[in-house]
Amino acid sequence: MFIKPLKVKSNNQLKGTERKKLCEEVLAAYPSLTEEETQWLIPKKEAISVMKIITHNGHTGKVYCVAKVPMFFQLGSLNQTLLPTIYTLWHHPNLLKAFTTHSPVISKLAAGADLMLPGVCIKQPVTLYSFGKLQKGTPVSVNTEDNKAPVAVGLTALSSEDMYMSGGYGKCVEILHVMGDTLCQLGKPCTRPNLGPPDVDTDNDKLKNANEAVEESNDNNEESLVETMNELEVNNDIVSEIESPDKEESKIEDCGEIEDTAIEETEVASDPVQEMDDLLEYCFLKACKTSIKPNDLPILASNFFKNHLIAACPPNKSVDIKKSRYKKLSVFLAEMSARGIINTSVTKGVESILSVKFDHILLKRLVIIEEPMSPQDPVASNAAVVSECYRVTADVLPILAKFGYEKGDVMKRAEIRKCFTEYVKAENLQDGKILRLNPQLAHVMKTKVNQETVTMEDGINKFIGRMTHMHEVTLAGNKLLHTGKLEPIDMRVTVRSGGKKVTLVNNLETFGINSKEFSKECQSIGASATITDEPGKKTPSVLVQGNQILYVYKLLTEKYQIKKTYIRGLEFAPKKQGFHKKEFIKPNTR
Repeated sequence: MFIKPLKVKSNNQLKGTERKKLCEEVLAAYPSLTEEETQWLIPKKEAISVMKIITHNGHTGKVYCVAKVPMFFQLGSLNQTLLPTIYTLWHHPNLLKAFTTHSPVISKLAAGADLMLPGVCIKQPVTLYSFGKLQKGTPVSVNTEDNKAPVAVGLTALSSEDMYMSGGYGKCVEILHVMGDTLCQLGKPCTRPNLGPPDVDTDNDKLKNANEAVEESNDNNEESLVETMNELEVNNDIVSEIESPDKEESKIEDCGEIEDTAIEETEVASDPVQEMDDLLEYCFLKACKTSIKPNDLPILASNFFKNHLIAACPPNKSVDIKKSRYKKLSVFLAEMSARGIINTSVTKGVESILSVKFDHILLKRLVIIEEPMSPQDPVASNAAVVSECYRVTADVLPILAKFGYEKGDVMKRAEIRKCFTEYVKAENLQDGKILRLNPQLAHVMKTKVNQETVTMEDGINKFIGRMTHMHEVTLAGNKLLHTGKLEPIDMRVTVRSGGKKVTLVNNLETFGINSKEFSKECQSIGASATITDEPGKKTPSVLVQGNQILYVYKLLTEKYQIKKTYIRGLEFAPKKQGFHKKEFIKPNTR
């Protein structure tokens, strides 16, 4: 469900009443939790937000995050059932009925496969109640035989009786959420804890042939698995081919299979050399998968190591090739070349990487779990970006609800136009530039009784006119919404007692500018600046001694990058002293 990227429609912080309602929903859905445990999961002092999302296959839902960590999610296709994420289950692993599988199966689940019955570890012998007493569609979790901390959440594909009657073949759990998917990437990266092994007796022979069992069961569902894998997209790399199980197994044996390449620190390695080897190989594979591009090749080995491999290292670790068994970069690259991942050449003592086999099995199986760096993370911009937007009202909700929007959602004009155009095409109402009004559109636009047509552009404008006009101000990653007309920053000069001139600046908070920080900026010119309350103004004003209109205007336009159209009062700036016109007239020499 969350393997491919999802779209976040909105991200709002919960109010006190909404937080209380969420706690009641959690207690109602999971009676085993006490009020104290619920308050611990949803603490009062932490920021709790709700994200409205649309998955890649069009399903709408909500994700509840605590301190930027997703804890619960709802999907409209599941009748808004409140489901815990793996982060919640790491604190309460017994919240859902758990199915135990083998560790090698995790990579299969992360690649988009469902949990099949041959991959389930159960006590022997198998009885009617080995799979519990579950109905089809019951929320369950999936853990491993060495750690009961869940790695996936899903719904049972069969009832417990059907699982028993299937003879150990078929689908067991339809996976909705798995460790490393885009739902995990919404918040801060977390490490799976080691909660100890679950109470499950495993068969050594079955453990040894876990991959074969999963692949054999997947053959029975070849059509659905091929369709899923063809659509799979992990970190914007599209898997275009699915190799046969026998071929894949032989390649794994020849290349020395790297298991658990995703950052999943279940245990601390006792050998520091082996730990550095694993980290070095992981960073190399990650750089080949996400950083290096075909246009970058060929590339010097030193540049690849400095600009790509080091950059792929997780934030809490550091790569030191001298602490590995390779000791030198050339030895490590020779090992990767022997595995068939890259091709290298040495010219006059300088080594270069000529090509990378991007469809190599190790690159395909690599799952990256740590949080990706967004383009805005390195540099926080001070530029204030103002854009018009519109809030969904009850008038337009019957039409926009067809596209997954709810009352109160904020939309840009381009999004509204797209939805309106798709609705018109679906209802076959457009005839060139003419729009025929059906009863629903006529009711929304409040047109005249006998009016049957309007131009397409007028129809869009009238439709948007039935929504609440708003402005969205984005500053340093923070978004502020203002209803109606956006008041500009107001600068003016007044005279106080003693004939002293002062400059007053108001409406800074509207554009997300902190008044205290702005007053400190104004003090850099040697003039005192304070914050004062002006009669008739809703927000505090910054008072600067003297006529500082030009300095304040320069500060707003250059540092905060406020557009001139959103600044008022430049006419109060002191006039520059110029020469009299007569001084520019040349004397008559004749």
